Amino acid sequence: MGLTALAAACALVYLFSAARVDAADILQGLAALLKKPSEPAFFIAAMIVLPPFGFPISFFLALAGIRFGIADGMILTFFVLPVHMTICYVLTRTFLRGPLTRFLKRKGYHPPLLQTRRPGLAMFGFLLMPGPPYALKTYLLAMTRLPYHRFLIFNWFTESLITLPIVAMTGAAAEKNWILFGVALFIFALSLGLRWYEKRKT
Repeated sequence: MGLTALAAACALVYLFSAARVDAADILQGLAALLKKPSEPAFFIAAMIVLPPFGFPISFFLALAGIRFGIADGMILTFFVLPVHMTICYVLTRTFLRGPLTRFLKRKGYHPPLLQTRRPGLAMFGFLLMPGPPYALKTYLLAMTRLPYHRFLIFNWFTESLITLPIVAMTGAAAEKNWILFGVALFIFALSLGLRWYEKRKT
């Protein structure tokens, strides 16, 4: 259990570095959920519904592996991501484009990705590098000129690279699979190093 908690903590630290969220709030929620586990259906429903509306996905990534194991946690995460992306895409294309545009103008934020006619592979860099939180980043990508199917493919593939190793790490610790834990931890450390390097460059 000690290494499981360490893995969850590492996952949260990693995701805090990628998305600026309130660590205290997430840790309190994590502790509460670990002390009093909810029904799996409730957890899955919350994992589907809450992140598109700003709740930190890091909370669910850290727990998915612990609660469902390596394989089931990764499968769950893999299939939940496109649901988030579809929700964000539909909301952006129907209700949120105006409010998001005004929000970006107030913040003085003008992502080059929104100005280009063919974002294409530039999306990978935007998704992988430090920047806006998960939900805001997904909404920003939905504002580009990409059609839905390309938006979904690019976003789904790249976010899977970021999120699945976190689920694997916590799941491996919970299952005491130390070989996979080491592999996931290596990927985790590599990702941290890349993000640190990119922040130093900017």
